[in-house]
Amino acid sequence: MNNNFFSAVSIKQLLLLAAIVSLQLPLAAAAQVKTNDRMQVSKPEELKIKQEGNSLVLRFPKLQFKSALKIINSNGILLKAIMVDEGLELYQLSSADFPKGIYSCVIENRTQRFTARVLLR
Repeated sequence: MNNNFFSAVSIKQLLLLAAIVSLQLPLAAAAQVKTNDRMQVSKPEELKIKQEGNSLVLRFPKLQFKSALKIINSNGILLKAIMVDEGLELYQLSSADFPKGIYSCVIENRTQRFTARVLLR
């Protein structure tokens, strides 16, 4: 009876582990789009930041709604918050007031969220 107990527990643990792994796999994989019976892997949407002199150029996928753009320093302090109009794909802002360091940029609205980090020199 002892062996049956351990094998039942092991089977339950194995089934639980299999269920957890099967639920995690779709989350970890890239988004897939089915086209003409072929699976095509699409890249996740990204926010790209480039420092050009005393300004930051942010490129992102087309915004579906008016969005909040936030600049946060490495201590988690919100330094700048701006509302960005819907339909934009590029935004440029001055970085002259920011000291050198690492900053997080977040653009979010009710359906989209993009984040990236930038090192200001």
